[in-house]
Amino acid sequence: IKKYANQHFLRSVIESDYNFLYRGLSPDANKQLVDENSCGLVIKDEPFDLLDNETYGSTAAASYFQSLEVQMNANGLSIRPSNSHMGTICPLEAAKWGTAVSIWPIGEQLNSVQFAWMEEGGLFWPTPTSKSSKPRTIAQSDGTHKTDDKRLSDALRGDAWEIMFRADNGFLAVPATFDDKLKQILRQK
Repeated sequence: IKKYANQHFLRSVIESDYNFLYRGLSPDANKQLVDENSCGLVIKDEPFDLLDNETYGSTAAASYFQSLEVQMNANGLSIRPSNSHMGTICPLEAAKWGTAVSIWPIGEQLNSVQFAWMEEGGLFWPTPTSKSSKPRTIAQSDGTHKTDDKRLSDALRGDAWEIMFRADNGFLAVPATFDDKLKQILRQK
């Protein structure tokens, strides 16, 4: 991880006091993890599924992410649902989607690793149902600004937040069962 993970992301994890970003493994990736008796995988070909009705089992969710796609494109963001995955800072939430793994985006090329989250925190979907809810603002980080590490580390410290991530070169996936050992290793200089 220290060698291959995106350094901006790694700095943000360290600054957040080693809070990780998680997702649930797909059944195919989980099978590979079990078959290889591995402590991690490199995932390079995970399909982007936020625009699919089946992902959340809802046409409303797919429509929401399609409108988010249009909004993010209009705002000039290169990260959007069609080229990204959803992660969460909660391993228990990630486990609802499959084996919970911490994710570690690979690569340093400009714009190849990016993150987006709701500025006020929380989930992308489902959206708040309150009629008094104010419009939600999307925060993003691509590692090119001095404040990006801090902003992403704040998001990693949030409470039940989702973070969309783009990792053009793939990402390392480490089962959450290794969290304590991984934190111990990362704390070593």
